[in-house]
Amino acid sequence: MANILYFIASCALLCLVAAYHGADLPPGPYCGKFNQCCVNREDDCSHQILDTLCYCDEHCNRTHDDCCPDYEEVCLGIAPPPKDEDIPAANLVRACYPGQTKTDKCNKCTCQSLSSEETVWSCEQDDCIIDDEIITLVNQGSSWRAANYTQFYSKKLKEGIVYKLGTLPLSRETQRMGAIHYDKDISYPPHFDARNRWPSYISPVVDQGWCGSDWAVAVAGVASDRFAIQSNGAESMVLSPQTLLSCDVRGQLGCDGGYIDSAWLFVGMHGLVDEQCFPYKGMKTPCPFKRRGNLISDGCRPVVQKRTSRYKVGPPGKLTAEKDIMYDIMESGPVHAIMTVFQDFFHYRSGVYRHIPIGNEQYQGLHSVRIVGWGEERGDKYWIVANSWGEQWGEDGYFRIAKGSNESGIESFVITVLAEVTEAYD
Repeated sequence: MANILYFIASCALLCLVAAYHGADLPPGPYCGKFNQCCVNREDDCSHQILDTLCYCDEHCNRTHDDCCPDYEEVCLGIAPPPKDEDIPAANLVRACYPGQTKTDKCNKCTCQSLSSEETVWSCEQDDCIIDDEIITLVNQGSSWRAANYTQFYSKKLKEGIVYKLGTLPLSRETQRMGAIHYDKDISYPPHFDARNRWPSYISPVVDQGWCGSDWAVAVAGVASDRFAIQSNGAESMVLSPQTLLSCDVRGQLGCDGGYIDSAWLFVGMHGLVDEQCFPYKGMKTPCPFKRRGNLISDGCRPVVQKRTSRYKVGPPGKLTAEKDIMYDIMESGPVHAIMTVFQDFFHYRSGVYRHIPIGNEQYQGLHSVRIVGWGEERGDKYWIVANSWGEQWGEDGYFRIAKGSNESGIESFVITVLAEVTEAYD
């Protein structure tokens, strides 16, 4: 009973904090004490306020009631409103005070004067990535579950299409590339996962950050997987997408997007270095390597002593048939796929994804991902796919998408390559 009473008292106190009852609170600063603003809800990012804690993190952008009184001022740069005693009584009816700003989800609002006595909030009207209505509609009866993600909460949809995707439209010449057909009349298992077939060979999920570099991340990820698999682990390492982002600059747009045909051509001609040698930064930086250099001149330590050249691949091939994609994954490892992303996909949490035409359908973009396997759940067939939005998104950074129906175009253009390993490994 005592614990319940303490909980109720704490909740009541937090409500007071959220309402900024400054008269009863000890004088700050709180967040401003160390200019401390964090991302995740952690006690290290909190401060003592009366008999409880207040927080200084991105969750305060939502509906939490346990945020420090000076969170908006310190972390969001929103100036506190003038105190009532400092404002002439005639002006207290104003909606806001000139010079004030605030954020409404992803839109910035500024206080505008209509007259000497009247003011009004003027807000941008852009669609945000996160839409509560989409979450509700998806969770009411679709084959997958939706969620709200902190990393997207204050971001605009039109910016998300650029900076959380990044694959630019395929050229007509690339689209006309002939597809590979294996014509293998074999029995395929109902479940296959490259992570189980080749433990420790499959590269981890990457968080591309706020940078349209999916094209670089997917290419480096597939190349990493295939070097490890095709060398039987002798050349097992994570290759650097930053090599492409910084050094593949002819016709590419860096964090504003890239062409996958140019990216694979770059890997074939110039090669990649490993992640340890050139860590991913999520931004375009100057290329530190000579165009025709090697691992030694690059200052990288080769995984095997006999290798001096960068990690290159052979010419890419195109797959479009479901069974050809399955056979290639089973024989050689994960493949590079391209899909169309709409607003609903940003909300994916779990289950078998199928696009639902809700939200803003005007904004869409191409997205590069890695297909690592497939499965079946109660007769529902799906691909297992690695995304590049970090492990906090989806199913530990992965998602499942309907298989055999070209859902969101994921089976329309799939790329396979062979890695140029140092030698044949037994």
